[in-house]
Amino acid sequence: MRPYVNSVLTAENAPSNLHLMSNIWNSWGRDHYLGLYPWTWIQFESADLPGPYPFFGGVDPEVVASLQKAHHLMQSAIDTAISDVFAHRGPLDDPDRRRRLEDAYAELVQSRPHLRAHIRCGRRQDGTFQWEYPLDPGKSATMTYIGLRGFNAATQQVFPLRFNSATAAAMGKFLGLLDGTHTVTELQTAVEKSGPGIVGDLTRLLENLKSYDCLGVAQRSSICTHWLGSTQDRDVIHLGHAALLYRQQGQFFLFDPWLMPWFAEMPVPSLWGSLLPRPAAIFLTHDHDDHVDPRTLLSMAKDIPIIAPSRKNRRKLYYDYPALLRELGFTRVIELAHGETFPFEGGSIVSVPFFGEDPCDIEMPRNCYLIADRGRNTLVHVDSGPTNAGRSALTEGVIDDLVKQYGPIATVFASQQQLQELRTYAVHACLSPPGQWLEVGEDGFLTNSYLAQLASAAKARLFVSYATGGADWYPDHLSFMFSRRNPARTALLTAHWERPEALKEKLAPTGCGYHYTRALDIFRPTPDGGTTVVSAGETLFPLNLYRLDHGDPPFLKRKGDRF
Repeated sequence: MRPYVNSVLTAENAPSNLHLMSNIWNSWGRDHYLGLYPWTWIQFESADLPGPYPFFGGVDPEVVASLQKAHHLMQSAIDTAISDVFAHRGPLDDPDRRRRLEDAYAELVQSRPHLRAHIRCGRRQDGTFQWEYPLDPGKSATMTYIGLRGFNAATQQVFPLRFNSATAAAMGKFLGLLDGTHTVTELQTAVEKSGPGIVGDLTRLLENLKSYDCLGVAQRSSICTHWLGSTQDRDVIHLGHAALLYRQQGQFFLFDPWLMPWFAEMPVPSLWGSLLPRPAAIFLTHDHDDHVDPRTLLSMAKDIPIIAPSRKNRRKLYYDYPALLRELGFTRVIELAHGETFPFEGGSIVSVPFFGEDPCDIEMPRNCYLIADRGRNTLVHVDSGPTNAGRSALTEGVIDDLVKQYGPIATVFASQQQLQELRTYAVHACLSPPGQWLEVGEDGFLTNSYLAQLASAAKARLFVSYATGGADWYPDHLSFMFSRRNPARTALLTAHWERPEALKEKLAPTGCGYHYTRALDIFRPTPDGGTTVVSAGETLFPLNLYRLDHGDPPFLKRKGDRF
């Protein structure tokens, strides 16, 4: 199978019968199940760029644009200062570097009225540096979607489709129905009930999907039944990177779904939304793209409750989850503040404070989650760790309080990344004081000592290292992703890290095990309160999940390809 190549179709080479379908619904059997192929996906497109940080809230986007512009104009001078250090022309600990950086920034801002309108900065009489910008709690960089692009990786085709901005949420809802669990009759009814101004757009979308061979049809829908038969109550299934699926009796909870359509990044079948059981709820931990992925979320049913960090926990700035999720079509968005719970029969999922992975100390609301289910506890600690100031779930007593209230935490899922970076290269650099840009900030710096203390405080029986890839279908060029395909690159990135596997020795004295997880590892409770690791093997392999209802993919039948 060839890796996906973006090749946009034009009106000249588009299928000639695209607009000749008088009744698209007659193309399939009424009781057949219709859904998007797992090698096809949709991405929304906006009318205007929302600035450098989409859905970033607490400040007017125009102010952010000015801050970003100032940082951009300073970057070449900053790079020169860094080069001087490496060329041994300047000391690493130059005591005057911060003052020179602040003064150069102020000079730049004062010379440009459009920057001066939003940024107040300069040297005070006492020698300290003033740097301020106006906050606005009601403002965020929202986006208005006016179109989409559909992708078919198997045929290497792309189609564009424009629609009225008022149609975006309806488009999102309809795309969420194309998960292979609804019959043609059910889908037609949903379109007809969408309203007179929307039916036309949804019908054109369906016509495009059919014309570009994006739709699969099946006589049955057995994915959920298969997952229930392949897992047990209170299992945790790792889906790759930070995505976890928790089975709670006859339902599933999904955490941080950053999933990959087939061949989107690598030429292998991958876990995609239509190959998973419908979750009873989706939980998002924080604002990074590998934890809040619009492409994945767009493929999900939009009546699923989706739980996100709450603006109640903000200090100044926040990520506007409700605006994003509403624009994608979600109708049940829940902001879960720290200490609040999402209840279910037999237990609840608790919102837990998230610390760190914040090199510029922006301190936006973020969540970890504790799954408390009939006396067994699991902590989704994800990328949380000590802040630049040393605050963490340990120093603030968060873990101790959880254990006192809910009991020992059997399994802890946490990242072992050890990232530090110059703040000037951090995503939110422009929102931090310019005098700090040449200082180092943590970007998820989780030492083995910290993680061993975390596991000890939690009274954990198993520590699971995750959220650094863990599947061959993820991209392998990101600084926090490690792949077996490129060990030399991993060696370069981690040359000065503590050895992740050395954590095992630090955990042993407290009776806690260690496991570095791969996708489709299953973490299963044992009778003594511990956790055993079971491999799903071929049972939940993406290609086999697809074959349950569809048989071999069409391109395998045509070309005899093998994976």
